[in-house]
Amino acid sequence: MVLSAALFLFGAARADLAFHPGEVWRDTDGQPIQAHGGGILIYSNIYYWYGEDRTPEIRSAVSCYSSTNLLDWKREGVALWQTNLPIANGHRTFVERPKVIYNPRTKKFVMWLHTEQGRYHFASAGVALSDTPMGPFTFLKTFRPITNNIGFAEDDVDGQNKFGGTFRDMNLFVDDDGRAYTFYSSEGNWTMYVVRLNADFTGPELPAVENKTWSRILVRQMREGPAPFKWKGKYFLITSACTGWAPNAANYSVAENILGPWKTFENPCTGLDSAKTFGGQSTFVLPSPGKSDQFIFMADRWNPSDLPDSRYLWLPFTLPADGTLTIPWRDQWSF
Repeated sequence: MVLSAALFLFGAARADLAFHPGEVWRDTDGQPIQAHGGGILIYSNIYYWYGEDRTPEIRSAVSCYSSTNLLDWKREGVALWQTNLPIANGHRTFVERPKVIYNPRTKKFVMWLHTEQGRYHFASAGVALSDTPMGPFTFLKTFRPITNNIGFAEDDVDGQNKFGGTFRDMNLFVDDDGRAYTFYSSEGNWTMYVVRLNADFTGPELPAVENKTWSRILVRQMREGPAPFKWKGKYFLITSACTGWAPNAANYSVAENILGPWKTFENPCTGLDSAKTFGGQSTFVLPSPGKSDQFIFMADRWNPSDLPDSRYLWLPFTLPADGTLTIPWRDQWSF
């Protein structure tokens, strides 16, 4: 993420506009936004929203939208096409949870995503690159970042004994020192991994050394939907339980070091339907414009019977001095 003067653009925002969590959110052309399981990149005073494009029959993989106020989103088009994804084991892959960060050294925009196939055993990372934030992104490779065999059974259905821990729900995080990390559900979703990336942000830092360049966190807690952020030197991670498309209770974890140890706390959500994260699942946390203690919780309210009509829940929250995380429900809100 490139933080810039975009954080202070809201003085010119229209005061009559408001966020309406759970309602249909339309782009500047009047079409429902298709950016599911997505995240935000801030670059050159512009917000870019990437997500799964569920538009019927368009056969795209990842969409890109741009905004200067987080409310009005212009569709910039397809950032990554399905036809650019690799064919593995005789099957074409699809993508989930795309995230993009910028590498100032290589001047490349780097997209990471969960690449998958029909029975969810492929469970690998995918990386794509672009010279511009809008793409098109060129697909680079699929792989599993950590190849260690941590006692996996020889007949493991996901091939973890051969290829390493599975890579499913994921996110990216760029720390204050410029180092980048990926968080992802691994070991068949039983354990979360956090892995430092190499200088190009295209793979793990090598050699991969447990507890020095990567670590197993939330061990055997069966969590997904990782949404990391940082506040006053501490690392926070919001996650969901693993219940398929059905919503469940979020929780959050806190650490002094990004590689851990992490301490987990109960569901931070309060208000209407909070026991099921307001019917949604975490995907990203965005720092609120110009407010060091305020953030925006981004979640997806999945609709498995009509995935293109899955809705977005964006909710503001403030961290008090003691760092206790609470995310209250709001029918509508504005800056």
